[in-house]
Amino acid sequence: MRALTCAFEQATVPPSQFPHSAHIAVALNYLVEEKPEAALARMRCALLHFSHVHRVNVYHETVTQFWMKLLHHLASTHYRELPLWRRVNLIVQRWAVADPLHAHYSRGVLGSRMAREGWVAPDKLPLPF
Repeated sequence: MRALTCAFEQATVPPSQFPHSAHIAVALNYLVEEKPEAALARMRCALLHFSHVHRVNVYHETVTQFWMKLLHHLASTHYRELPLWRRVNLIVQRWAVADPLHAHYSRGVLGSRMAREGWVAPDKLPLPF
């Protein structure tokens, strides 16, 4: 986990080799090491750095906060007793292929500049966590 996190933070891994499941793994690692607010700040900083180094515009504040909130909820409730590696595997298996984001947000809201640059509350279904 440490090698993956370092590669992400140092942006030594290309975007094509860093899928959504890898983002989830890094986020869960941050949530183990930090309080939720600090983990979010660390993820934000790493994503912005990664985007800058690779010259890709992948940062989206609402999406980042949504996933960090969801992952914190999952890791601290359903999977809290499991070791990190097992937690990552189970959450990735269940949630990396699911589309929880679009259950809560319309495409219009997610596509907005406001949602990209700052937190926007869900417009379809409130967050239960």
